[in-house]
Amino acid sequence: MADPNALDFLRIPSDVLVALDWRPYHFALQPYHYLVRLTHVMSMAAFFGGIAALDLRLLGWRVTLPLRPFADLIIPWLYGTFGIAVVTGLALFFYDPVHVGSHAYFTLKLLLTVLGVANALLFHRSGYLAALAAEVPVSAHPSVHARLVGAISLALWTAVVICACLNVEAAPKLLLR
Repeated sequence: MADPNALDFLRIPSDVLVALDWRPYHFALQPYHYLVRLTHVMSMAAFFGGIAALDLRLLGWRVTLPLRPFADLIIPWLYGTFGIAVVTGLALFFYDPVHVGSHAYFTLKLLLTVLGVANALLFHRSGYLAALAAEVPVSAHPSVHARLVGAISLALWTAVVICACLNVEAAPKLLLR
């Protein structure tokens, strides 16, 4: 049984997790589990570094760097690293769905990831081209809309990383004073 938590209402039901557990896959992946985990952590770090750089640029950091060439360089990187993180994350989840799915912050991490992707898609559909076009002078600061989207994105992806870190640690058994 998972440790009680304020986020219990977000948890995936245990019977669903048990139904997803397939031991042949677990045993097939077992010799390579550490490589999949390493790849997942490295791709998450590479994605977060890229998205943080883009979000900070949208917030007005390094305005001397033109946004369009920077975005053209970083966006394919983000697609690639995010794709690797998703594939390896799914592989790790299905390796042991009962254990992984019962982590206190796992579902919150998934929810925040969906919100981060939705934020990026909405910005790409609504304000991305306007942000690029508005920055004709190199020293121009991004619009308020672009800054807001950058701040929300940075907050969401930082929260995803925090949830991932909190999932690794067990709930404390003893509170030290």
